[in-house]
Amino acid sequence: MTGETAPALPLRTKLAFGVGASAEAAVGIGFSAFNMLFYNNVLGFPAKWVGLAVGLALLFDAISDPLIGSLSDRVRSKWGRRHPFLFASALPLGASFVAIYAPPDGLGHRDLFLWLFGWTVAMRQSLTLYFVPHLALGAELSTDYIERSRVMSHNALFGVFGGAGIYLAAWQWFGSQPGGAREAANFLPMAIAGGTFASTIILVSAWFTRDRIPYMAEPTVRPTFGIAQFFRELRECLANRNYRVLLIGLVFLSAAVGIREAVNAYMGIFFWEFPEADISYFGMASPPAYLLAFALVARLHRVIDKRGALILGIVILCAAAIVPVGLRLWGTFPENGDPWVWRLIMLSVLVFYLGAAVLSITVMSALADVADDHEWHTGHRQEGVLYAARTFFGKATQGLGYGISGFALDAIGFVPDSVPGQIDPDVIYRMGLLDGPIAVTPAIIALFFYGAYRIDRKHLRTVQADLARRLDAGHPAAGET
Repeated sequence: MTGETAPALPLRTKLAFGVGASAEAAVGIGFSAFNMLFYNNVLGFPAKWVGLAVGLALLFDAISDPLIGSLSDRVRSKWGRRHPFLFASALPLGASFVAIYAPPDGLGHRDLFLWLFGWTVAMRQSLTLYFVPHLALGAELSTDYIERSRVMSHNALFGVFGGAGIYLAAWQWFGSQPGGAREAANFLPMAIAGGTFASTIILVSAWFTRDRIPYMAEPTVRPTFGIAQFFRELRECLANRNYRVLLIGLVFLSAAVGIREAVNAYMGIFFWEFPEADISYFGMASPPAYLLAFALVARLHRVIDKRGALILGIVILCAAAIVPVGLRLWGTFPENGDPWVWRLIMLSVLVFYLGAAVLSITVMSALADVADDHEWHTGHRQEGVLYAARTFFGKATQGLGYGISGFALDAIGFVPDSVPGQIDPDVIYRMGLLDGPIAVTPAIIALFFYGAYRIDRKHLRTVQADLARRLDAGHPAAGET
């Protein structure tokens, strides 16, 4: 499984690994929270074409995600398997994120579509170059069932700080500038700050985790890369039942999250009619939620195992998403302008992020266990491909949700450059249906797939003990000749 015997994983390494997630979260939230608002409501570009551009851009991830994962599984260098990709991704990611919010003046709809599509492709490819090897690195930092949960807890915790930071800063910025989030020029400073932050954090995380390179697993897949071999590796990964149920669950969960993220700004401004400065504070709900999850998830995994934590996370997330909107649609929620509206929505956001945090940490930790199970069955250690398929399905289905929301915003009759309080009540009602019951339905379906996950501590101990015996005896692992 590994070369040298690794010393205990120090806190500084977990922190250095975890902080890297804040880079991905900053550009992810900076894109998903504001992109639709910027191109549709500010620039007047039809929402369906915004959704289509983003959805088509994600088709490129169908190749790049597993390709980068496979390449990082087999690289041999003095910088290990993962770090060369981390360093290479930093500057392109920051630059492409800035470009998305800097389209030249006077572009027609066709050219605006091409600009958004092209730079979204560039940003997503740069993100793949970083995020897939970064997650695979996290899986290699420890072989312990519970320590893996702690490692991924650091990843999730810092990720939410990155996302909350850009969300808070952006809405505070909009609230302080003339025109606010309805003025195109106000979006570029947000993009520059977010892109610079992401590039810097990636370099910092990569630099301060390089001391673990000597203890990383050596490639067990053949170094020679070919298209046929590449697809064989994908088939091997997808043949693992536990991996399949995690991925299918992620497909439905990501579709739900994609819909809600795309309409999040619309809900805050037009459905709940909050001032922009008040919207900014919703970003502050996620850090305490993730801190609570950070403290609880490892204990949850001891008590109810990872399958139980997956089920619990979805139940919490769905309840938080549907209750406030459902009560408003049924006429039993306080009217806009009542101070209790903001307080109750803040509480629902906090609970939603708690469920999301439990899910995120648990899925990432479970995938590290699947990597051991996969090696046990096939003889190949392929964290890169395993995590790549996870990121691809997550991005693709989230993009599907984003595309659905784009067509849905047009379908419900939302008009660009709308003013809060001056929208047809029927449009507002349909917007609530989109954010609540419609968005939550895929997440409920995900619940049934996550319930079919079967790797527990007992099984993992058996797997790891057998892998260690094979290594000590010098016997070929399963699937090797």
